[in-house]
Amino acid sequence: MSFKSSGSIFGEPANRTDQPLAARLRPRTMAEIVGHIQYLGSDGLIGAMAESRKLSSVLLCGPPGVGKTTIARVVAAEAGYRFVPLVATSIGVKEIKEASLDADRALQIQGVNTVVFIDEIHRLTKVQSDALLFPAEEGTFVLFGATTENPWMEVSPALLSRLLVIELVPVGFNEVIEILERAMALTGSSLAAGCSDLIYGLCGGDLRSVINTFEGAFAIASQRSRQGRVEIREEDIRSVRKTISGGLSVSEHYEMTSALIKSMRASDVNAALYWVARLLVSGEDPRFIARRLLIFASEDVGLADSEALAVAHATIHATERIGMPEVRINLGHCVSYLSLALKSKASYQAIDKAMQVAQRTMGWSVPQHLRGVIGEIEIARGKSHGVDGDKSRFPRGLDEIEFLKFDGTK
Repeated sequence: MSFKSSGSIFGEPANRTDQPLAARLRPRTMAEIVGHIQYLGSDGLIGAMAESRKLSSVLLCGPPGVGKTTIARVVAAEAGYRFVPLVATSIGVKEIKEASLDADRALQIQGVNTVVFIDEIHRLTKVQSDALLFPAEEGTFVLFGATTENPWMEVSPALLSRLLVIELVPVGFNEVIEILERAMALTGSSLAAGCSDLIYGLCGGDLRSVINTFEGAFAIASQRSRQGRVEIREEDIRSVRKTISGGLSVSEHYEMTSALIKSMRASDVNAALYWVARLLVSGEDPRFIARRLLIFASEDVGLADSEALAVAHATIHATERIGMPEVRINLGHCVSYLSLALKSKASYQAIDKAMQVAQRTMGWSVPQHLRGVIGEIEIARGKSHGVDGDKSRFPRGLDEIEFLKFDGTK
């Protein structure tokens, strides 16, 4: 009897030149994985589990390209487990139950344990997450999940409590160089001076992006160098990157937006310009950025410089009329203005205090002398003696409250 799995537990098939470069470079052993030594070393959590051949359920979280899938696959192979990869967006409770039954049969008949790997595990519904609880807890299979999001915000608490959370960070420059050297050896190519630094600057520690960028640049360079060793140049790399859209995960989207807001709040104009540029380069909608700037103009600048609201409103208008790349100029203008402006939260804090009082006094009547047309009719009928400028403009029974405290700067 055979059971569905991603391949032999004894490793991947031999390298084939018709495979994508990422597949050819994919590590087959723990020793081939670059970075994450604090987890993968013999005294690290994952390394120790693989060495003992006894795995626990784990959630690997981190940005794209840090090796979540590769680590799960290699650890399963080295520990002698079947590896069953699933993607949260393409499975339901039925597929989870089938994986559980297959894992149970493999254990009972073959004596082989199973790792069920679920990519984008944060996308599971509550019902799907609940279907994983029993088999994972009873040891029917070991669950390895992967997510690019904040697990404490996006993953079911019940499921999260059954997983060891391991945060993987992007690898550094030395690890990227190691991958590039492997790629050059595999393709028989070389990188011109400065190209390694350029790739690292463009891709950071996202190894998937590093490999894809190298592969695209190699294809371009190969057309130019039909004979002899292929040399990849900076223009080849830049040509490839023009066609690659980085995109942002939900977490990155909010983290970079937070960095922009906090930089402006600290009046650090250079940092603010950097973060708005990062958002734009990553493909963020300029209209979203402009809306955040409009909020900031009132929330953080406020009465200290009311012109900031006009500048932010004009920026909103600009994003609706023109797109990238020109609208970057308007956004840069607005970010610079808001960063350098004096700051005051007085009006923002005042309206929040007023909202709190208003919620407590929803049933209180408007004073008669403030009722507009209806009040004037009542005055004409003799129900009022006119508007007294000294009368309180708050509801009867509510003492006058000083919501706004503004001295011109705070």
